Amino acid sequence: METNNWRIWNSDSSVELRTYKRATGELPEMESAKQLVDLVRDVYIPGMRILDVGCAAGHYYRSLATIDRDIEYLGIDATVAYVEFANDYFKNRKAKFLIGDIFDLSDELGVFDIVFCCNLILHLPDFRVPIENLLKVTKKYCFIRTLIGEKTHLSKFLYSDNFDENNNPTNFVYQNTYSFGLLKGFIDSLGDFNVELVDDEFNADNINREFMDFEKKQSAVTRVIGNYQISGSKIFEWKWLKVSPK
Repeated sequence: METNNWRIWNSDSSVELRTYKRATGELPEMESAKQLVDLVRDVYIPGMRILDVGCAAGHYYRSLATIDRDIEYLGIDATVAYVEFANDYFKNRKAKFLIGDIFDLSDELGVFDIVFCCNLILHLPDFRVPIENLLKVTKKYCFIRTLIGEKTHLSKFLYSDNFDENNNPTNFVYQNTYSFGLLKGFIDSLGDFNVELVDDEFNADNINREFMDFEKKQSAVTRVIGNYQISGSKIFEWKWLKVSPK
């Protein structure tokens, strides 16, 4: 029987302690944030509404504001601590942050010109409802960054070796990799969409510098060996999906 133990952020938001430091600028911009800015800038027109699903403490907003300080941005996250922090820290900006769940996005949100969801899908028990919900609120472009490989493989990263009476781990996150064929096939089943696979771009030196600073402070910090990003003992095959209605 599936449990909600994977929502570890609800009980321990410190598992992503770096998100606060990125939002305030105490830590450098994520490599994925830099690429997101490039992807958005290519299609952005002032006045476009932007939705960030899984916004954490607002670090992606900090990056997008370099495109347009008055960017019409809404961030949604299911972790209350992140949303409260973002609303307080960015209270004098035009950004808004709401508590919301990717499995149940409110119809009252309406549609957005640009929707993005970075580094979240891999941590969910399934991708189907979340991606369908993302595309329902997408008017023009949807950018999704997650683990995409030639084959699908499902895995869990355990923060402790504790299990409940049903032998389910009590503190873990999913680290699921899906094949591009599986993801594209599902998106195609939802309607007429252009689906583009975009390579992940990163500076290995920047990632490894942060790994050295945080490897003893936080679990599963990413490092780069060769051309591979590795978290714990797993190779992370990051890719982007660029999806747009036809």
